[in-house]
Amino acid sequence: MGIKVKETTPQQIEELRERFNSKYASSPPAAPFHPTDIDRIRNDHLWLQRFLEMHDLDMEASFTKLWETCVWRQSYGANDLDESQLNQEYLKEGSVFVRNNDVDGKPLLIFRVKLHSKSKNLDELIRIVVYWVERSQREQHLTQLTIFFDMAGTGLATMDLDFVKRIVETFKQYYPNTLNYILVYELAWVLNAAFKVIKALLPPKAVEILKMISKKDINQYITKDNCLAIWGGEDNYEFSFVPEAKKVTSKPLAANAGDDEQFADKKVTFVDSAPVVLKESNINEMHTPSEGMLHINPKDFVNFNSKNAEATMSIKSIATSAVTYKIQTTSPEKFRVRPRCGIIQPNQEATINIWLKSEHKLSDESKDKFLVMAMIAPGGECGGADVTELWRSKLPTSADVEQHRLVCRFEESKSKAPLDCANKASKASVDCNKKSGADVDPATAMERQLAFTQNLQYVTLALLFLLFAGFGFLMYQQLGQHASTCPKTTAYSCAKRK
Repeated sequence: MGIKVKETTPQQIEELRERFNSKYASSPPAAPFHPTDIDRIRNDHLWLQRFLEMHDLDMEASFTKLWETCVWRQSYGANDLDESQLNQEYLKEGSVFVRNNDVDGKPLLIFRVKLHSKSKNLDELIRIVVYWVERSQREQHLTQLTIFFDMAGTGLATMDLDFVKRIVETFKQYYPNTLNYILVYELAWVLNAAFKVIKALLPPKAVEILKMISKKDINQYITKDNCLAIWGGEDNYEFSFVPEAKKVTSKPLAANAGDDEQFADKKVTFVDSAPVVLKESNINEMHTPSEGMLHINPKDFVNFNSKNAEATMSIKSIATSAVTYKIQTTSPEKFRVRPRCGIIQPNQEATINIWLKSEHKLSDESKDKFLVMAMIAPGGECGGADVTELWRSKLPTSADVEQHRLVCRFEESKSKAPLDCANKASKASVDCNKKSGADVDPATAMERQLAFTQNLQYVTLALLFLLFAGFGFLMYQQLGQHASTCPKTTAYSCAKRK
């Protein structure tokens, strides 16, 4: 089915392609885009068509999202994501996987929600989702998918709206017109309010492909032979992870042969075949506390302005020769960084601008971090392409690489607002509380409404139980009293007729 879209023309697709090529030539990104994405844009029409369709043929909006998506894919490493870079426990438990097709032949991206736990790391879960999407679109060229939320057996303990929000945001921001259906299977009545939350998160166009289904009507969307046995189908499949079959293909070429060198892979590697993924689990091990090449200001934190979600970082070379640097983050999908790599001459400074994207927020417990790496630039000078190639071939654990870890936070102290409220009269305290809730987004409001509805349902059940118990007790008392006051009847015989 898919969302209803306006039909694109070859001229519109070509215009979008020309806009991209023009900007890439005149204002290239700090880190070159991946060759696969360049090839999609210059030699294929489907990807460009999807952006135009998603934005109602609005050329400016389509171009902006195309560029932002290329930036995200480059920083996230979407094209090169494989199973070795994923959380193996999450990957092999089978809570997220692709299996079979819907009635339109689109692969099913299945979420077994009852296997989920709110204690899991959402960033690593989303990484697995991206892996399955990318793998499916490599196996079937840019195929659309159907999301299948298997809610059977799901209760409040495993219903994680934050995870659902991240899934929806990932598709909305970086995978235009990629969904054929969103199927929600066997949603328990106690979670009905979640349906409203999911709808509120979706773009208006996507609401029409959201379907609530059960065993009775599942075959309208998935044929019986493609349904798992647990859904009442004929497929007795039990999940077991199978690594992707690697295809030996030639490197994608850009439209101009001379451009190929610009788009070289920029990933840092520990070993030649294992790309580094900066995670919460390994960033502490990569930190070098001493300063020998760079002085970072601020030293330990990336301080975001609470009003515009922007931050700046100053990097000064304290080495006697030119230093090259590179910046990585634990959450590349959340931030935009300019520039991400470069060269600084002795005693010179570079200013790094960092933006927190509007659709994201900082994680609790200081989980969002940045890593600044530095090393002496060979020969003293090199161009942008040389810097990228230099870091690509460099081991981050090398003795000549200096690394600095910075934790993300907002500039305002967390204790400031409560103190201001506490030091005022009760009326002012009420005003502070009102102010804190003024900027609540609709999705958060819907989550609160869901929690209230769930609590209300529990209270209603408790009251019904008490009502039935009271009614039963009254009936018992009434019957007991009637039995004790009822007079005993005596048998008598009629007089014999003479």
